[in-house]
Amino acid sequence: MIHLTEEQQAIVACDLQPGQTLKIMAFAGTGKTSTLIAYAQARPQLRFLYIAFNKSVQLEAADKFPANVVARTAHALAFRTHGHAHKDRLIPGLRANTAMQALGLNHYEEARFTIETLHNYLVSAAPKVEAAHVPHQVQAFYQQSHGKIPDFVDLANQLGRRMCDPNDAAIGMLHDGYLKLYQLSNPVLDFDCILLDEAQDINPVTSAIVLSQAAPSDHGRQPASIIIVGDSHQQIYSFRGARDSLKKIKTSQTMYLTRSFRFDNNIARVANMVLATFKGEKRRLSGTPRDDAKPKWDPDRYTVIARTNAAVFDRAVQLSKTHTLGFAGGLQGYRLNGLKDVYYLYAGLPEGISDAYIKGFYDYGHLRAYAEAVEDIELLSICKVVENYGGRIPKLIDAITEKAVDAAKAQITLTTAHKSKGLQWPNILLLGDFLELVKEGQLINPAGVDPDEFNLIYVAITRTIFNLRFDPESTLPAFIKRLQKQKN
Repeated sequence: MIHLTEEQQAIVACDLQPGQTLKIMAFAGTGKTSTLIAYAQARPQLRFLYIAFNKSVQLEAADKFPANVVARTAHALAFRTHGHAHKDRLIPGLRANTAMQALGLNHYEEARFTIETLHNYLVSAAPKVEAAHVPHQVQAFYQQSHGKIPDFVDLANQLGRRMCDPNDAAIGMLHDGYLKLYQLSNPVLDFDCILLDEAQDINPVTSAIVLSQAAPSDHGRQPASIIIVGDSHQQIYSFRGARDSLKKIKTSQTMYLTRSFRFDNNIARVANMVLATFKGEKRRLSGTPRDDAKPKWDPDRYTVIARTNAAVFDRAVQLSKTHTLGFAGGLQGYRLNGLKDVYYLYAGLPEGISDAYIKGFYDYGHLRAYAEAVEDIELLSICKVVENYGGRIPKLIDAITEKAVDAAKAQITLTTAHKSKGLQWPNILLLGDFLELVKEGQLINPAGVDPDEFNLIYVAITRTIFNLRFDPESTLPAFIKRLQKQKN
């Protein structure tokens, strides 16, 4: 039997009436899953639906939760009724060159903005494509180029109609496409209580599906009660359309989990500094003191967390000379093939390019200009690596691949902050490519900074179990010293 804290016990004791919604604000490592398990165990007469953020979380939940809980992803719910008909034409994403051919467009930028407009609609709760779904970069881009802004609402509608046509072989169905169709069908989920996990990363279309279950049904079903769980400070997917449901959703009651079982108060103190200074967080995360001696830093076995794939590559180049390397989530997730393709374009060797998307650019200059125009951060970071290493890239990739082993067996594990979410390691080294918190001796002004950047730092810090260190280029040590000096 799990020993629950007072905060956890209070949540488990909170009975909800049909149609009521409970919000649980849970800091990193504070035992939200064990709290939800205990809540469901205490109510064996109720039927629960646990909606997980992704497949791996769903499978883990299916093993841990009691028999009165069904664990699903939102996409799995939608697939049964709206995705199955498109099972042979499902695609992970739309490419600009595909959209150009399908819609008869002449420029990559038009295709990219059309795809983004459609994507913004698909992840929204809106019933139709609107001007608000057109990317914010459009206005500035066409002012700079002195061009006329195309009707991206109409273009997105054209692309969406072709996506939904089961006979269209040129445009496949997106997973977010059939999820949107599911939301528009006003589904009824026949459960007593719905548990929505990682709510800070859930996009509006999923929120709309869940929250509609608290309303009376035309089918005569009693409204479900809803428990929404998450950490506002771990929202790091706003670029995918996630909007912090935790802040926006009006609930019957709000409760908190603030004690982390993952780390001690030293790590909690650093996390609190970041949240209080740059996000105005008033509540404090506390750690759990350890009775046993803390293991020392092992210089040959630790985890590197970076902001970008480019920084991961840089560090992997150095470490591959002396250590075996593991990559959280697998090496394939770090876009080394894409890096090699961009290099071949850079070197004027189009015959070496395997990706049709990269091959579609006339030359490297056009690709870089495109990446800058549409503010593609990841593509720009790849360009930076290509320009830095040049002709050494193919051999360096081969060297890294040769030293890559299963992460569990590796001496050094590398990851980005995005891929580190939900994971933890004993020893962590944070690289210096995160947002600079101190410039010219002064703390930066958080106004105008994407909150995701502070959240990424918080997520990276709170992956630590024992020891946290910083790369020499990191500004976090200077930030910590400055706050300590102000306190004294």
